Amino acid sequence: MWQAGYITIIALVFQNSLAFLLAWACDREIRMKNFYRLIFFIPPVLSEVVVGLVWKWILDGNYGLLNGWLAQSGFSSLARNWLSEPQTALTTVAVVHCWKGFGWGFLLFLAGLQTIPRELYEAARVDGANAWHAFKKITLPMMLPVIVLVAILTILGTMQIFALIYTMTDGGPGYHTEVPVTRIYASMRGSSRFGYACAQGIIFGVILMVLSFAQYRLSKKEKN
Repeated sequence: MWQAGYITIIALVFQNSLAFLLAWACDREIRMKNFYRLIFFIPPVLSEVVVGLVWKWILDGNYGLLNGWLAQSGFSSLARNWLSEPQTALTTVAVVHCWKGFGWGFLLFLAGLQTIPRELYEAARVDGANAWHAFKKITLPMMLPVIVLVAILTILGTMQIFALIYTMTDGGPGYHTEVPVTRIYASMRGSSRFGYACAQGIIFGVILMVLSFAQYRLSKKEKN
């Protein structure tokens, strides 16, 4: 279970921070911002199985593109068996998961930013507020409901991660990248303990229901 928690923490911090910063940048008047919006939304719509297989090939310790690039760039000492070593496997999977999923948060953050009236920023500039004060006093407070929503959806989505891990590591090496869904699947596939797997699934479902209820309560509190 702690593996899923580790991936979730990285997703909450890294994935959502990246999504928010990119959404904030695309909300401003920059060149080709519509092109960037399209590019940032491509990873989430790709199949998790395809993404997992492609990244498994890129990160392969023997013939992967990443190690090949490190060797050509003179950083061969940094080359690793990224998905086979216990020290790097879980973090590597978490980073790939963040790359795959940041686009959803990007869209939600961008939609939230576009609802903030521009007159508020103009009034803040007239009053002498700099960009940081406008961000702290206007953007963050008005984006708080969206930030809470994205955080809860990130937790729910990350806790249910399966296809990406199954195609990249199958829970290995050992059990270092095993998460609740892969544990439930392994109980059915490996030992045919269907009743045990069913009990695990029910408990896991209850946990997700509690998180969903927490999302509802937080959202209702923000509205009030």
